[in-house]
Amino acid sequence: PSHACPGSAIPEVKAETLNKAKIVVPKDFTAERNVLLFSFGRDMQAPTDAWDAALAPDRDGTAVQVYNMPLIPNPGAIVRSFISGGMRGIYEDKALRDRVVVMYVEEKTYFPALDVTDKSAPLVVVTDMAGIEVGRVQGNLSEALLADVRKLIRK
Repeated sequence: PSHACPGSAIPEVKAETLNKAKIVVPKDFTAERNVLLFSFGRDMQAPTDAWDAALAPDRDGTAVQVYNMPLIPNPGAIVRSFISGGMRGIYEDKALRDRVVVMYVEEKTYFPALDVTDKSAPLVVVTDMAGIEVGRVQGNLSEALLADVRKLIRK
């Protein structure tokens, strides 16, 4: 698979929100700008939630949507339902659950297709409605990185 970069489409994945709504990423995006908060493991939940909270003023659903997208190497159907059930216990707010899209992926194909080389901090990717990448930043929330993401949203 080709590496992701501005101008290329993010790889397609059939996924499910924590409210059990089926979604095809990026085909089902409806906002003009989509902010994808990719995380790589349970220890990234707090840093990813910090990004989500900081981006709350930018989110309006039609122009800008923010998705919390934990990337989890595909463990099989039984373990998937256990993991998703556990996450529903963490995220009790229904509106937030609509934006948490659990991405069970084949790590050896999806990560290179998304151009993931560093799994030590959240990856924030901004796309257009078609899933074409506008740009990305990686790291824990900071004023500088938040300003960079806001510039990408307005691009």
